[in-house]
Amino acid sequence: MEGIENVFLNNDAEVNQSIDYEFYYNMIEQEVELTSTVLSSQYDGELASDVVKVEIDGIPIFIERNELEFKTHQLPLMRYVGEEIQFQLISINEKEGWMLGSAKKIKEKEFELLHKELKKGKIFEAELTKNLRYGAYFLIGNTSVQMLNKDFAEDHTTIGDVLTIGDTINVRFNRITENKNLRVEPIVKYKNEVSVSLEDMEANQVVLGNVRSIKKWGIFVRIAPNLDALCSIPTHLEIKEGDTVSFRITQVLKEERRVRGKIVRLVKKD
Repeated sequence: MEGIENVFLNNDAEVNQSIDYEFYYNMIEQEVELTSTVLSSQYDGELASDVVKVEIDGIPIFIERNELEFKTHQLPLMRYVGEEIQFQLISINEKEGWMLGSAKKIKEKEFELLHKELKKGKIFEAELTKNLRYGAYFLIGNTSVQMLNKDFAEDHTTIGDVLTIGDTINVRFNRITENKNLRVEPIVKYKNEVSVSLEDMEANQVVLGNVRSIKKWGIFVRIAPNLDALCSIPTHLEIKEGDTVSFRITQVLKEERRVRGKIVRLVKKD
């Protein structure tokens, strides 16, 4: 293993011979979970993969990129350096005195256990880790799960409107996608208690709004708490979700509690 020999190892045949490898083979058979700090990362030519290095009892252990996460990513592995990582041993190279490990196998087991418990109806506390345009990522234990904005609230309120990074919420199973994305939903959908009177709205009023959702057939613009107005997609402006816009009301349907209109212009933020 050229890359590992040149960068990581200073092979010592006498040291290798003194290692009780049977002990570590038993670890592989029993799928023992280990924890260690990532010491370094590099690309290894023989493995044809980026790897990170940890050590157990002074023995170098290398974890390939595709054995790091439940889903393989292409982010630089340097972000793991200095972090603690859980893994199990998967193979041993006695001749060169190193071993291969896998963090993925542990995360796969955690994922399957969480999926099973969620499907049974168990409620979990999930911590918000990242907001996205369409929803957010939460963490349950060590497993990342998704929640879509449409599953979060009764209206077009987004998760990011209500929760910030680090906030927690009780969730239950929603579904699992073909790509093995585990999706959850809140126990109770968020409901904005602020009531808006449509009596104060009339055609030709121009109000400030925020673009909430863009569909193929139209755009929803939040013009008041718990009130989204529908408009067509403007041809003279490039609109994206999150934009602040000037919105002209063209129709107020009071019985249906619906408002229609058009985007007049983008409002630039300072």
